[in-house]
Amino acid sequence: MKKLLIIGASGSLGQGLVSSLKKDYDITATYYNNKMMRDDVKTIQLDITDIKSFDKLSNTKYDTVILVAGMMPANMKGYNPQSYIDVNVTGTLNVLEFCREQNINKIIYIMTFSDVSGSFYSGIPIKRDEIRSLNYKGDHAVYAITKVTACELLEHYHQDFGMQTIIFRIPTVYCDDENYFYYVDGKQRTKAYFKMIKSVVEDKKIEIWGNPTNAKDMPYIKDFARLIGKAVENTIAQGIYNAGTEQPISLEEFINAIIKVFSSDSDEVQKIYKPEKPSQPNFTFDMSETNKEFQFNIKYDLITMLEEMKQNIDLDKIR
Repeated sequence: MKKLLIIGASGSLGQGLVSSLKKDYDITATYYNNKMMRDDVKTIQLDITDIKSFDKLSNTKYDTVILVAGMMPANMKGYNPQSYIDVNVTGTLNVLEFCREQNINKIIYIMTFSDVSGSFYSGIPIKRDEIRSLNYKGDHAVYAITKVTACELLEHYHQDFGMQTIIFRIPTVYCDDENYFYYVDGKQRTKAYFKMIKSVVEDKKIEIWGNPTNAKDMPYIKDFARLIGKAVENTIAQGIYNAGTEQPISLEEFINAIIKVFSSDSDEVQKIYKPEKPSQPNFTFDMSETNKEFQFNIKYDLITMLEEMKQNIDLDKIR
């Protein structure tokens, strides 16, 4: 059984990967703080910004490292751009050095879609090799810059040391957990779709902000984990790949699905349109090369995803 090191397994994405992949692989999962302690896999506390912290991992030979850990606006209270550099650049370099020193020849890296934000509203599927178009304004700017820099470091280690580096560019991956909150401009907020679900269930109404036809890729964690598993087994893939669905779902479609799954009587739910409010992004990824390279296809549709999420949602914790 192959040994995987999943670095950054305490967040929604990391926990979802561990839960999905543990049946097929021998997993060691690292966490930054002690909020993630699980008895189904080996767990180790790791600070990727401290190169000495990696000493505790050196007794095991891993086949693949999956680097999920990263500082991002959604988990940053306040605003500290230095943290992006420390975690996303220095931390990635430390992981790569650990891999080189331990003769680990494969790393899978999770990349933001912020590097192609300029292509969001074109109506054309974003290609794997899309020209970078970062937004250099706002609180996401340094974040995007550091994630791109991390990708350049990965390419350096591929070219100089022959390391296989697979990078997955992801939109928001929808996870089946109780992480209901995130940060916007340094302040904690409830994730929009959880607020919509709570409103449908408790208030029998839901607000539709901006343009309801705007559509985006909405991959489910179980599909994304399947793709990661295929990448673990792939010996020739190299570079950046899109990890979306190529089946964009409009805000109207998403809300109709929420009403169908979470309301006992869909006719009772009032939809309130707010066109003056900000619209969600409008984009989709071209998945042709990903699907071909990894023999991958989407398995979970929107209704199935919401039905599974329904089993674990605790409305009392959503505010």
